[in-house]
Amino acid sequence: MINGKIAVCLCTCFLLKTAAFAQLTTSNPYNKKVPARAGLLPGISTQGKNDKFSTSNFSLNVLGGYTGSVNGLELGGWFNIDKHDLKGMQAAGWFNVVYGDVKGLQLAGWFNGAKNNVTGAQFGGLVNYANKQVNGMQAAGIYNHVAGSFYGFQTAGICNYTKQSVKGFQLAGIANINTSSTKGFQVAGILNYSKHLKGVQLGLINIADTSDGFSIGLLNIVKKGYHKITISSNEVLNANLAIKSGNAKLYNILMVGINAGGDNKIFSYGYGLGHEIKVANRFTVNPELTTQYLYLGNWHYLNQLSKLQVLATVKLANSLAIFGGPSFSVYYSDQPEPVKGYKFQVPGSSYHTYSLWNKNVTGWIGWCAGISFL
Repeated sequence: MINGKIAVCLCTCFLLKTAAFAQLTTSNPYNKKVPARAGLLPGISTQGKNDKFSTSNFSLNVLGGYTGSVNGLELGGWFNIDKHDLKGMQAAGWFNVVYGDVKGLQLAGWFNGAKNNVTGAQFGGLVNYANKQVNGMQAAGIYNHVAGSFYGFQTAGICNYTKQSVKGFQLAGIANINTSSTKGFQVAGILNYSKHLKGVQLGLINIADTSDGFSIGLLNIVKKGYHKITISSNEVLNANLAIKSGNAKLYNILMVGINAGGDNKIFSYGYGLGHEIKVANRFTVNPELTTQYLYLGNWHYLNQLSKLQVLATVKLANSLAIFGGPSFSVYYSDQPEPVKGYKFQVPGSSYHTYSLWNKNVTGWIGWCAGISFL
């Protein structure tokens, strides 16, 4: 009788341990390793109920599948969903979703998503998404989204968005948006935004809260940067209005000008770049390069004036300064004859000009002086 009870106890202990071990192996996604698995749809696969606890080296989903982890290659006709990590390559006709980390390559016709970090590359026909850090490359037809930091190269047909820091290159057809610091390049067809710019922005409109880098575009706005409105005169135009914005390293200049009175009218608009060199507390030197179109009564001809000027600026008060300095001008014109009421000889008969390259291009030494606000 005693031996029978001992045998029953031993059998019971053995069954309990076996059940505990079985529960452990089915609850741990890394314990059930298989060289290959295949499925038709989620829940219909060679692994059955254990599919989401499996780690396979090769995974094939005829239409779509939901498995644990893949350490190798996964192919899906429509979609692939991994509960944990992907190490290797994943390709699907529609979308890939990994709830853990991606270390490798994701290819999808529509969408790639990773709930954690991506180390490698995501190539999506429409959208790529990473909930944490990306170290590598994202390429999407429409949109890339990184909720963490990004290190590498990011390109999208419409927009790239990164919530935390960027170290690398962002290229977008319309906009790059980074709500933290950018160390690298932002290049967009229309808009670049970075909260803290420590690199280069190239786009039609560039915006930053603070900038230690360079913004190159038609309109550069640094909220805590360089902002000036200037009124000036020179040897060609007796009244010029310019808006200068950016930072001291590089600011852009949007300007309009007029030469009024009599038969010497000129209307002008242009763009330029400048740099501020601080010499003393209230004294700076500002080299500027500008180019502007001169309207001399007929839009059919090109009258282009480019200037390199070096301006000495003296600050009189917090928002007021005066400036002046020499300039060298290069002027191209293919207009053959004057229009009544408009000036034709630029800069004027009193200036000695130099013929440069051909009869349509001349140069001379000029001047600029004015007042600056803000």
